[in-house]
Amino acid sequence: MLQRAQIDSLLPRGGGDYDVFVAGAGPAGFGAALAASTLGARTLLVEARGFPGGIAATSLWMPINRLKKEGGSRGGVHEKLVRRLESFGPDACREGKVTWTDGDGLHVHPDYLKEAMFSLLEEAGCAYRLDSPVVGARTEGGCVREAIVATPGEPQRFTARVFIDCTGDGALSYHAGAKVEVGRPGDGRTMPITLGFALGNVDEEALFAFYDQKNTEMSLSAAIQKGREMGLNMSGWFSFDRTTIPGVVSVNNGGVEGPDGRLNALDPADRTFAQRAGLRIALDFVKLARALPIPGLAHCSLLETGAAIGVRETRRVLCDYVVTLEDAKNCARFPDVVARRYGAVDQAGLADGEGERPTMQSGYDFPYRALLAQGLEGLLVAGRCGSYTHMGLAAGKSMGNMMAIGQAAGAAAARACTLSVAPRALPYAEVRAALDALGARL
Repeated sequence: MLQRAQIDSLLPRGGGDYDVFVAGAGPAGFGAALAASTLGARTLLVEARGFPGGIAATSLWMPINRLKKEGGSRGGVHEKLVRRLESFGPDACREGKVTWTDGDGLHVHPDYLKEAMFSLLEEAGCAYRLDSPVVGARTEGGCVREAIVATPGEPQRFTARVFIDCTGDGALSYHAGAKVEVGRPGDGRTMPITLGFALGNVDEEALFAFYDQKNTEMSLSAAIQKGREMGLNMSGWFSFDRTTIPGVVSVNNGGVEGPDGRLNALDPADRTFAQRAGLRIALDFVKLARALPIPGLAHCSLLETGAAIGVRETRRVLCDYVVTLEDAKNCARFPDVVARRYGAVDQAGLADGEGERPTMQSGYDFPYRALLAQGLEGLLVAGRCGSYTHMGLAAGKSMGNMMAIGQAAGAAAARACTLSVAPRALPYAEVRAALDALGARL
């Protein structure tokens, strides 16, 4: 039985001082916090929402791709998480699908994911706090000294020797004065915002035969066009994932179409519209699925929409190295490699109609320099707010890859604290030794 006394020391009530402060508890932040605390650093993980897991917890069995490598273990935090999830049995997870973008992943029940993350953090002695968005930072002499966290009362201040920004939107870096970019060159557009949803009462075999275009008379694109003709709110694309519950599927999509879909997730009004329109897309998809009917979905029902919108891109923080699409195309190799990015280039539909989809070589290097925020000491950056060009972000943006980059940041932060040096002064050999100590497999 879980009792408050078991974890009370890990739940800070006020501000405090830590070795490592991690902002954001998505896959990257979880990887960073678990790595740092496992290596002995006094670590605090704060999260703006009321649960850990980020997009993996909000998007209802969306596959956590690249948790594994070619069916085997990536070691380190990945292996810890996979083993914990599998220990819960088939209610918790099942093997993911294998496509050009998806692979080496798991479909995970969002609540079992939260339990796995909580329990692993607790066992490592990592302090954590939810409902605690970063709303400010204090920088002195080019060094980040303090993070300011919102509460229902007065904001609270946390000091640390090393800060790691895994907020997705780069909130900590932005408040600390880091250099950032938003969107693709030219028009500043970002990848679409999505509200995922889950459908119940589904004939899975019929649906996936249709989705995979096996002996069906209608295509999904034709069904979407029919929905537009019916005056329904449609997305440009929908994709389906199996879940851990029979007869239930998870639905990903490309969000709002057309000019209304040119949304900036840093704008609260745009975020609100994305949430509102995403709900209508989910409801209207059920209408379409029943009316046609779409094979396997003739009797489907909307089970629920995701706990929050899924944002694919906002700020990207510029670090000492910026990862590019050319790195992915050429399978770049760096002497200071700390993680590798597997998979494919995926702009989530943004590139449709704009030329051929770029290809990448899976397994290219991510260098340590790409964790170090330009012009700032004491700040590492990981996750989707990390140091990439727009297309560099799209090249291997799977959650398992983001967890690997977070793990590298956490390992480096812990080792920098042990040696009492700034992360930028930390020799690469020490970073690699910390990753080896975690069992990470590069």
